Amino acid sequence: MRILKPNIIFGDSNLNFFQSLLKIFNIKINYIKIEKFKDNEYKIQFLKKFNEKIIFILQSLSNPIHDNLINLFLIIDSLKKICIKKIYLIIPYFCYSRQDKIFNENSSISIKLISNLLDFFNINKIVTLEPHSSNFECCFNTPLKILKSTSLFVNDIVKNNTKIDIIISPDIGGVMRAKNLANYLNLELVIIDKRRPISNYIKIFCVIGNVELKQCVIVDDIIDTGNSIIEVTNFLFFNKIKNVIIYVTHSVFSEKSFIKIYNSKINKLIITDTINFQYDNNKIKIITTKYLFIEEIKKIMLEKYEI
Repeated sequence: MRILKPNIIFGDSNLNFFQSLLKIFNIKINYIKIEKFKDNEYKIQFLKKFNEKIIFILQSLSNPIHDNLINLFLIIDSLKKICIKKIYLIIPYFCYSRQDKIFNENSSISIKLISNLLDFFNINKIVTLEPHSSNFECCFNTPLKILKSTSLFVNDIVKNNTKIDIIISPDIGGVMRAKNLANYLNLELVIIDKRRPISNYIKIFCVIGNVELKQCVIVDDIIDTGNSIIEVTNFLFFNKIKNVIIYVTHSVFSEKSFIKIYNSKINKLIITDTINFQYDNNKIKIITTKYLFIEEIKKIMLEKYEI
């Protein structure tokens, strides 16, 4: 059996992450040139002729979201023009995943619009990590592979022998995510009943479970402004919790909101590298997701190239 080296190209988001991933496949060069003009338009140019008809595109759709989206569309369109038959998208962080339903009358379902645009290109599969909710999958006609970060969090907790009494879901919507982690670790699940009447504002009603003098892990998919998780942490300390460690998959950190984390009561925040983050601080730790995506690329290669 012989497995061919994958043809992989990547956009200009999260470069350090993509370059470290490519090292595993011994790929040293990104055979694409992305040129940005002074008016912020983009031009895509390939630096080699692709003999194979299967290409993997790596692009994280983090800030600047719309630049990265346009980059992705231009790359896909350029590949289609040179008759690449199969295109697989590796998208560690998928923007607009929180905009997965109608929030008010006549509003657009943003993620559905993006999925429709990708459907136009007839993509073979999209691989992404931990979208905001199960509604995400319902918005796509393109085949999806949804990866989970639970195993990464479990490995980190076990490796560091972290003392934990309970796992906490910071809202009702994240219960299944927290329950999966609690099941792996054989720990009690506690739920925060939290509502969001308007964007970036929360109201906490109660905690379902006992937190007094407990050491906890809160697990969530996204940290954006940080206001929500800090409010939850303050609420837990008001209820006499002992220690708060937080695991979050995607660190959006709008407007450098990580500074709030430094000054909060949170004992430790563990994030992944789906979004570029380069600010050193002993309160925030980064764990890599690259091996999750490497394994998925290998599975696709085995399916398509096994000889």
